[in-house]
Amino acid sequence: MTYSQRLSDGVNSSDIIYLEHQIGTTKEELRIALEKQETYERELSELKSSPIGNASIDGSDEQVLMEKANQTQNLIETLSAQLGQLEEALAKLGD
Repeated sequence: MTYSQRLSDGVNSSDIIYLEHQIGTTKEELRIALEKQETYERELSELKSSPIGNASIDGSDEQVLMEKANQTQNLIETLSAQLGQLEEALAKLGD
């Protein structure tokens, strides 16, 4: 259903605009989180393969990167679920 069709059905345009904005914002946050996740994974891989990384005293650098990667993965999952809910809400408005 097109935007104009939704409006002609009496759906509040501000609701549609709000949801479309939220979807766009969430997609951008998800894109950024995915880029961070790739960076953390690459840095972790480089750290594990470097002689300096293997010689680190307690693996604290590795531990920090793993924690950041895990936090970012949780954020990605949360944003993905939120995006699904927003898209579902927008679809319901179109019905």
